[in-house]
Amino acid sequence: MFKFVIKQVKTSKSYLNKLISARCALKIYDSKITILDFKADDYTFARGSSRLFEFVTVKIGLELAYQEFTDRLHRNNDRSFRLLVIEELGSMLAYYDKKESEAIKSMIGNMIFMGRAINFHLILSTQRPDSTLFNAGVRDSMSTIALGNLSKEGKKMLFSEFSELTDEKHVQGSGFMLVDGSKLFSIKVPLVKNVKKLEDYILLGLGR
Repeated sequence: MFKFVIKQVKTSKSYLNKLISARCALKIYDSKITILDFKADDYTFARGSSRLFEFVTVKIGLELAYQEFTDRLHRNNDRSFRLLVIEELGSMLAYYDKKESEAIKSMIGNMIFMGRAINFHLILSTQRPDSTLFNAGVRDSMSTIALGNLSKEGKKMLFSEFSELTDEKHVQGSGFMLVDGSKLFSIKVPLVKNVKKLEDYILLGLGR
């Protein structure tokens, strides 16, 4: 079990993604994780894992995950917990040409729309919550976490029906979470004392 403590280190969206991934690996015995890290910076401890894809290999990782997703839909009865983590979605899409970018958005959209029924889950993170990153209707099918203080435009984009409730100021590592488009919470990302153990759990999920 994690022991959460307050510690003077910076938190970020990648740190939160690591916490969620490690928690899944720890608590769900059959969980498997794939990580696409376009920046090739936050998961250096996991290099060598067959399910960590960095920089130009992220599209390969996405295509492999999507193949598993479609296999589950059509002919594979495996319903073990599957988690796909995509870091820096905006930068990833900007790297590819329009045709490849649209193909990536289509794969992501299909997995979000139909993944829950087959226990296939995604975490997406990006610096800016731009609507152009998603095909129509995709963002409405996700729960949303925003860390830090949002601009007026960002509040309207992410929390349109709750924008009047998002005026409180946040320090680094705190923010808002909107669940199923209907429940808004203030959150603070917990910090772990043993980072090595956190990384070991992620490696466990990557290696299953």
